[in-house]
Amino acid sequence: MNSKELKAQRVQLFRDAENFRKTERIPHFANAVTWKIFDAGHTLDEAMTDFDLMEKCVLHFLDKYPIDAILDVGIRNQFNVTEAFGEGGYYYYNSEVIGIHDHAHCTVETLQEYMDDPVRYAWEKILPEKYGESWEKKDKAVWKKTFKEYIRYIMFILHMAKVMDRYGLPGLSPNNPMKGAVVPAVESLMSDLLGIQQLSVAMRRSPDLLDAFIERWEKERMEPIYEKIRASKGPDYKYCFDSSILMLAHNTMNKKQFERFYWPYLKKLLDTYAEKGLNIRIFTEGSILRFAEYFRDYPKGLLTFHLEQDDPFEFRQALPNVAIMGGMTTDLLSNGTPEECVAYAKRLCDELGRDGGFIFSENKMLSYRNDARSENMKAVCDFVSEYRI
Repeated sequence: MNSKELKAQRVQLFRDAENFRKTERIPHFANAVTWKIFDAGHTLDEAMTDFDLMEKCVLHFLDKYPIDAILDVGIRNQFNVTEAFGEGGYYYYNSEVIGIHDHAHCTVETLQEYMDDPVRYAWEKILPEKYGESWEKKDKAVWKKTFKEYIRYIMFILHMAKVMDRYGLPGLSPNNPMKGAVVPAVESLMSDLLGIQQLSVAMRRSPDLLDAFIERWEKERMEPIYEKIRASKGPDYKYCFDSSILMLAHNTMNKKQFERFYWPYLKKLLDTYAEKGLNIRIFTEGSILRFAEYFRDYPKGLLTFHLEQDDPFEFRQALPNVAIMGGMTTDLLSNGTPEECVAYAKRLCDELGRDGGFIFSENKMLSYRNDARSENMKAVCDFVSEYRI
């Protein structure tokens, strides 16, 4: 079987699983990010700005662990562009850790100004604040160097896409690889524009302002997405899913807030996908189980929840209509034995995947050295690739 045929076979495996069709084996989506670097014997600071070394780390992972798809092929955490532009980035790294400094691009008072002209706001407010005094000192040479690094980064992304093809590994979904997923308004408010603290306060003190912002976001940012979905011809079998959505902001909300600021707009998006019979992956960072009731009426085949903190067996009882991705805990991969990990992997496959509706994966993004032990990861990957249910 050549790589093109293998890729098509894997896509079909994912599509069958998410549509609750019985599969010969359970597909394995590797939720692996920077852990690959440690497993290849390197540190983060060695690989974060070295495309050649990053590729070697990715190839080491792909050659060692049999999987069917992977979250990141080394393009998620490269710092060439930001370092070429100078100090002031929100993300930072050392030999062991990648992190992000707390930040907010706006205040509640400046949200309207941002929406009126996001580009102008970025140039006049965000960038000067982000880079401080060095902003005025960035001359043409800095910009040329930065754009050169940006082009190198884009070329690396395209190169790694060819690596994926060579290994017969399909992409997760056709969303923009630089962003990764469709972003509802409240997710952007929490992650970038206001931050957790300001959003939490605004939901209580300025709810009407948030309503107005979200409605405008819907009109200007989401309506084009709805139109694109409606114009689609159905599932795109070049990918494992037709779209991805990241959910994190729900963790800061009670049900009343969720029903006001999140659910009406998420429901509209999901309903639009449902009209076209598309398959959607939702990565639910934190826990989603307390909001299970909102998703019970959707047909099988629409939703696959990638669970981070929720118990997958409890989740299956609550939402038998929703496919599950995940299950394998980083705690077990880090602290268990290979035998314990394989035993749990077998239970996941047997109890959740025997009749379809389950995709094996790690619950959290493998990012740090202690997120998994190599022998445990190897034992699990070998088992899942060979196990027939």
